[in-house]
Amino acid sequence: MKLFLTPNGRIDQPTYWRAVGILFLASAAISVLGTFVHGFFGLFTFAVIWCWIAIHAKRFHDNGKSGAHMLWLILVAGVANSVLGNVLPALFGFDAAAYSQEISESMSSSPDFARMMELINDAQKATIVPNILTTLITTGILGGIMSLFKTDPNDNQYGPGPGGANDVFV
Repeated sequence: MKLFLTPNGRIDQPTYWRAVGILFLASAAISVLGTFVHGFFGLFTFAVIWCWIAIHAKRFHDNGKSGAHMLWLILVAGVANSVLGNVLPALFGFDAAAYSQEISESMSSSPDFARMMELINDAQKATIVPNILTTLITTGILGGIMSLFKTDPNDNQYGPGPGGANDVFV
């Protein structure tokens, strides 16, 4: 659990990719559970975001760089999610303009909150596959960037080199 809970220390590339796989599956499961079971599951997204930050900071540390470089990755992830989040749902047949108009109409005369919640739930169901695909593509982009950073074989200010105490997948 230390791998996901603290940004301190270092992880090598294979450990990073195992952690990415686990976090992607957790993100997808939270999306599905939040959509089809109960919206409360969406709150777990915040915990997963912290885990993403922790493993990326450790990966930067492994290259001798500050975990503050995560800010650049957050920017890249935000741009990728924004672009993909607007393009992919349309490719899967979701009409955001019609959805927005329907929401407006349900709220214009006399607010029908039950209808609005039904529309939101329908939109979540209609966009679950594009949303998971957006997460997968964004994860691939960030993983590609992180692949550019090679492991520093020596001890550095962030911890011991490969084979040290932090090199274990825990």
